[in-house]
Amino acid sequence: MTQLPKPTIQQAVESLSDRDEFKVIIQFIRDERERFFSDLRMAQDTNDVMKIAGSISTLDELLNLLHIPVTQ
Repeated sequence: MTQLPKPTIQQAVESLSDRDEFKVIIQFIRDERERFFSDLRMAQDTNDVMKIAGSISTLDELLNLLHIPVTQ
């Protein structure tokens, strides 16, 4: 049996980008990012700020990996 070559992340994103399900996932990631910014405003101590900043950074990296603009 011949194995099919694995698609790259870019190829997978391109093939999924027009699907509504993909758009829902991207919107969820964006919404979570905005929620973390709201949490950041209410952070009580440095440790909370660092955790939230790390979460925002992770979501930003995910959006960048998917070649999705971070801002809407």
